[in-house]
Amino acid sequence: MDFNIFAEVLDTSLLIGTGVAFVSAVIQGYSGFGGGLVVVPILAILFGPIEAIAITSIAGLLGNVLLWPDAIKKAYWPEAAPLSIAAAIAIPIGLLFLTTADPTLIRRGMGVFILVVAALLMSGWIYKGQRNVFTSGVAGALTGGVMGSFGMPAGPFMVIYYMSAPVAPPIQRANIIISVGVALLFMLGGLIISGAYHETTIARTIIITPVFLAGTWTGRYLFNVAPLSWFKKAVYVILIATGVSILLV
Repeated sequence: MDFNIFAEVLDTSLLIGTGVAFVSAVIQGYSGFGGGLVVVPILAILFGPIEAIAITSIAGLLGNVLLWPDAIKKAYWPEAAPLSIAAAIAIPIGLLFLTTADPTLIRRGMGVFILVVAALLMSGWIYKGQRNVFTSGVAGALTGGVMGSFGMPAGPFMVIYYMSAPVAPPIQRANIIISVGVALLFMLGGLIISGAYHETTIARTIIITPVFLAGTWTGRYLFNVAPLSWFKKAVYVILIATGVSILLV
């Protein structure tokens, strides 16, 4: 790798992207998800959707790993396991669309997807149906399909499903962290196979990732000191604010 590439990528766009990455990572560290929903659309505007997704997949996965030790202990595996497996299967199928579709269509799809989720949350709708291996698998397939097709990490369908469960916020958060980690791992593998990582992408990733990790650590600390009653409210505000932002950009 030519180290002169770092001088070429150091510009205003990278500075903006790095700042957004830190803020989104704080969100991810606190809630267990949501970082990608904030940073991917902004990076897509700055660098294009494929590069945005490629950068975020690495930064997001490494940030997610920081949260694994506690999440593995607290996760409710009868739901987390089937959902994660279904997402992992669906992601490669979605990637076939992502890597061949028009970038403008991808960006618009990102915006529409987030706004639909925001509308669901504003309506107060929650999932009240059965909770079993099948329903967890459906939630995972929707998550993986949309994530693979439009590169939106964390899959709000999955988040809504998990947050509808009658369990404590730390367990909800742990389930989200585990499933996000599995999804990002398969997303990263698919992007590598499809040749998404070029020199400029790698250079930007090397610069942005440490900042993302610092933000994740900050968010994890905030979760330990902020009242748990803030958890759902924080998640809702993240999605709604992101949806509105994409509409205005």
